[in-house]
Formats: sequence, structure tokens, C-alpha cells
Amino acid sequence: MASHGKKTVKASVLLGRLQQDVRSLNSSLLVIAQKMKYVVRNEKILGRNLIVLNKKLKAFEEKIVSGQIGGQAAVDSEQVQELVDKLEESGQRIVELEARVQQLSENTASKEEVQEMHFVVDSINPLEFVTIDQAKDMIAGKHVKARTIKKKS
Repeated sequence: MASHGKKTVKASVLLGRLQQDVRSLNSSLLVIAQKMKYVVRNEKILGRNLIVLNKKLKAFEEKIVSGQIGGQAAVDSEQVQELVDKLEESGQRIVELEARVQQLSENTASKEEVQEMHFVVDSINPLEFVTIDQAKDMIAGKHVKARTIKKKS
């Protein structure tokens, strides 16, 4: 009887494995069924799109055959040429503006440079120096009037 107990254990283990396999297969089938639904739905959408595009293509071909599109081709090409010319003109203006901006950025002082110059001018304070005319007058021995400069507070 001991061997019979081992068989029942093996049978229950096999049954458990079979149940797991069946569940796994069932979930795989559900996933496949869902994917098939998406494929069918997408196929219907693509079919409708093809029908619409086919109708548009036929209408376009009819317009070409009837001359509705071909008759306006000369006007359209002139308009296209005007647009191309305007785009080229705008492109040239943009290039000129970029050159001007580049030139301005090269010729202008940066904020740090201006601050440095301000510091140097404040340190030297050139308004306290004598003018060339005052120096010549002093050399000549003339009495020089000192200008009074009001400092801004």
C-alpha cells in the first residue's frame, strides 16, 4: 500500500501541474483573442480609409481630366514663384540682420567692461585735472581761475 500512496501523490502533483498548464494556456488564448480583435478592428479602419482615399483620388483625377486643375497651373506657378522670390528676399534680409547683430555684438562693450571703465573713471576722476589751456596759462605765468564743478550727489 505504500506504493499506492506514492501514486496518489504523483497523480495529485500531475493534476496540479495540468491545472496550471490549462490556466496558462487559457490566459494565452485570451491574449491572442484580444489581439485578433485589435487586428480585425484595425483592418476595418484601414478598409474605410482606403475607400475614402480612393474616392478622393478619383475626384482628383476627374478634376485633372476636366481641366479644372490644369487650367489654373499657370496662375499657381506664378504665385509659387512670387512666394519663392519673397522667401529669398526674406532670407537675404535675415542674413543682413544677422550680420548687423554680429557687428553690434563685436563692437559693444559688455556689462563687465562698462563696470570696469566706470570704476577706472571714478578712481581717476578726470574732472579734477587741469585743462590744456589752464596748463598753458600756468606755464605762461598767468593767473588761472579754477572752475568750480558741482558734484552730483
